[in-house]
Amino acid sequence: MGKALMIGLLLGESLLTGCTTPASVGNPRQVWCDHNQPRRSSAFVVAAMTRPELDEMNAYNGKGARWCGWMP
Repeated sequence: MGKALMIGLLLGESLLTGCTTPASVGNPRQVWCDHNQPRRSSAFVVAAMTRPELDEMNAYNGKGARWCGWMP
């Protein structure tokens, strides 16, 4: 059992370290667009949101529209 555990730990560690490649920062807007997506809440959720929450969601989606070409 000790060998199987050691092999599992080694494989798990190698899988985790393979994903730590830093993203290119040549175009920070593209990095932001690659890691974000529009926030589309249902009418029920929007009705329950506070004004600051709505403002934040609208600002976020507006940024995505300007930088990434998201459509409303």
